[in-house]
Amino acid sequence: MTKAAIFNKYPVFIHGEARGENDEFILHCRYPRFLARRSFDETFSDGLPSAPINGEIGRTQKGQLAYDSGVGIWFSDFIFFDGRPSDEAEFVEALREACNRAAADTFALDDDTETVMGDI
Repeated sequence: MTKAAIFNKYPVFIHGEARGENDEFILHCRYPRFLARRSFDETFSDGLPSAPINGEIGRTQKGQLAYDSGVGIWFSDFIFFDGRPSDEAEFVEALREACNRAAADTFALDDDTETVMGDI
């Protein structure tokens, strides 16, 4: 069974927390497959953004890739499960699109949690 087939058995996004950590984590199970630390800054709010998320990929001071959603969600400390294509720009664009969807899914997750908790 290929790596893609194994990952495709799971949801596109898996959200999680680790004990003793302030940040959360996200696993993206489609290309480009990755695990990343999810952080929130002071601009994050629980309300859904009024426009589609269109974040940017940049580099940390150590030269590692990082994602800024522009709406208070950051992804960093990426661990990639796929090889990178020779075209770096193509890879970065695929990563940016995946991160945009992951950030949007974070808002949907928060909205689902509020609905469930409100129903109790």
